[in-house]
This record gives sequence, C-alpha cells and structure tokens, in this order.
Amino acid sequence: MPRINPIDPNAADVKTTATLNAVHRKLGVLPNIFTTFAQSPAALYGYVQLGDCLAHGRLTARQREQVALVVAQENACQYCLSAHAAIGQGAGLSEDDIERA
Repeated sequence: MPRINPIDPNAADVKTTATLNAVHRKLGVLPNIFTTFAQSPAALYGYVQLGDCLAHGRLTARQREQVALVVAQENACQYCLSAHAAIGQGAGLSEDDIERA
C-alpha cells in the first residue's frame, strides 16, 4: 500500500512551518499526522481549523480525549491510542481514566 511520508518541518514553506510550530507548542509534541498532512498545506490547515472549531464545542478537552480513546480502541488503532493517551494526559486524564476509556 502506498504511504505518504511526513515532511521535515524545516523544509516546509514559511506558513506550513509556522502552523507545525504552533501545533508543537500546543501539544508539546508534533505527531506524525500533522507532518504527513503538511504534504498538502490545505489538508493541514483544514485539519487544524477543524480541531480549533471542535475545541469550542460543548465537550471539554478531557471529554474529547476520552471519546477519541474509545474510538481508537474500537478501531484497533495503536497509533491513535498512543497519541490520544499522551494528549489525554496533557488534558488532565489520569492513567486510570485512560485505561477506563
């Protein structure tokens, strides 16, 4: 199956690099999903904007991460489980919260 390789953030255009740096500052890490989306700046910006819009919904960051963990478990996606466990900790989830989700 073909794969899309993540880009080196230092090799991206100025706007894409700024967006990736903002994601890194916000999350404390730069997950590969963002550097892979950066192959298409429109996809990267759309994904980041969707996340920003959802952050203003009724669910708290903790609740959003709990939902993401449940979906990742149901989809049997180890990458998503790992990513959302780390992001969930940053959103205030304990190890027990993550296990329960």
